[in-house]
Amino acid sequence: MSSSKVAAVVVTYNRKAQLLDCLNALRGQNVSLQSILIIDNCSTDQTEKLLFDQGYINQIPPVEQADKITLESYIPYSRTDSSKFGDDNIGLQVLYTRLPKNTGGAGGFYEGVKLGHELGFDWLWLMDDDGVAEADALKQLLLKRDKAHFLNAMVIDIVHHDRLSFGLRLGDAVEGSKSREAIENGALDGLIYGQANPFNGTLISKELIAQIGYPKKEMFIWGDEVDYQQRASKSGLGVATVTKAVHYHPQAIAKKLKLPIFNEEITWSGIPFKDYCNIRNTAYIHKQYFPKSVFTTITKYLIYFLSKGDFSSLALSVNATWDGVFERWGREAKYLRS
Repeated sequence: MSSSKVAAVVVTYNRKAQLLDCLNALRGQNVSLQSILIIDNCSTDQTEKLLFDQGYINQIPPVEQADKITLESYIPYSRTDSSKFGDDNIGLQVLYTRLPKNTGGAGGFYEGVKLGHELGFDWLWLMDDDGVAEADALKQLLLKRDKAHFLNAMVIDIVHHDRLSFGLRLGDAVEGSKSREAIENGALDGLIYGQANPFNGTLISKELIAQIGYPKKEMFIWGDEVDYQQRASKSGLGVATVTKAVHYHPQAIAKKLKLPIFNEEITWSGIPFKDYCNIRNTAYIHKQYFPKSVFTTITKYLIYFLSKGDFSSLALSVNATWDGVFERWGREAKYLRS
């Protein structure tokens, strides 16, 4: 198991307390992790100072810079049996990259996967900064590395450990289940094939990256992980969730609005920037992988906002849909000012 070179990729933006919990859990893994690649999306909460104070980096980079900066340092493993893995006088490599601007989660994972792949790691372990891996999570993932090239931990609610944060579909079920017991009982040899909650403890191989490329940075936020999973599925190299690998994460909370007819609903946060990215990226994903769903999805938004007389939200929904279908990227910036 230790023959595989593995690097964790952690994308962070203004969540330094959660980031520290995430990193400490990585240091405590009970199998060999060669490196942690931290991608800082130009945080403004002094993330870099906390990392310096905690020994994860050995210098504080300038807060404002024209280009990305990557710093290398080493930190001791925190596990008690660390002598089994590598040279303890060196410790665990940390590569901290600070980007000159916020590129969203999609841009962060693009940078992290690109860096890890170029450095020649066999596997990259992807996660957001608000997730915490159990001590044997990486071990359990690597035990199944011959089953698929896209392996996800089971993502458990960080507060309520009897349920999942996002849910997974079993068999032909239309709706996903959040019951931990149901998912574990429905697994085949500890695996849920074809299902994942990506970029939350997601282990991907260098062979997969070579075939499908990097995450799509233009998506900025929301949906880039879904697109990457779809590309992995189409590759034929396999996607699966490993139920014995546990990754804790806050429960997903999405605001749903019910349509006046059809017993349907839409996802709507009321924050123009987020809603634009969500609808645009959903339209893009549907066009790529589920083309019949493009019309169905935009129709739901049309029905809801016409029934409310909310023509501003209606216009946003239509514009976002067309931008996704025709792949007109970079237009989300104007909604930051909304």
